[in-house]
Amino acid sequence: MLNTLSKIIYNLSMAVPLFCTFAITWYIKKDDYIIPLSIIGIGALISVLFIIMFIYGKKNMSSMPIRVSDISPNDGWLVGYVISYLLPFGNLAFEDFNIIVCAVIAIILLCLLPFFNDNPPNLLLFIVGYHFYQISAENGISGYLLLSKRKLRRKQDIKVVGQMFDYLLLDRGK
Repeated sequence: MLNTLSKIIYNLSMAVPLFCTFAITWYIKKDDYIIPLSIIGIGALISVLFIIMFIYGKKNMSSMPIRVSDISPNDGWLVGYVISYLLPFGNLAFEDFNIIVCAVIAIILLCLLPFFNDNPPNLLLFIVGYHFYQISAENGISGYLLLSKRKLRRKQDIKVVGQMFDYLLLDRGK
């Protein structure tokens, strides 16, 4: 249960930059501050939940040794995130905006989140200095997303990790 909740909070926190972009755009185009403040409040709540979850997970996860067979940087995904998700929100046509359709889509996504095995890099973690790496373990499992404050160059640099949840690992090296 906690694993599923952590995964949902992690994935929801990736929408916080979208919320901020949406709120700013709404304010500029509609000259109304009630909706933007509500959206910013929701984003702040999600961010606080994410920070609590991340700090708790970081302190309480057990460390495990890992033998990495392949490592590749995955920070570039964030550039695509900004270009493909944040910039279009700046030109959103609010006259055609339908809150009910957006709410239904959001509910469907929330229902599907626990079943995703893929964890994209999180912009909030990038802002606080984490780097993202795609790694494969020698046990044959690939597709792990490794979070690390270190700039890793070689697979031998990774010896010990903690598992946040499925396919999301945190580097425990020095």
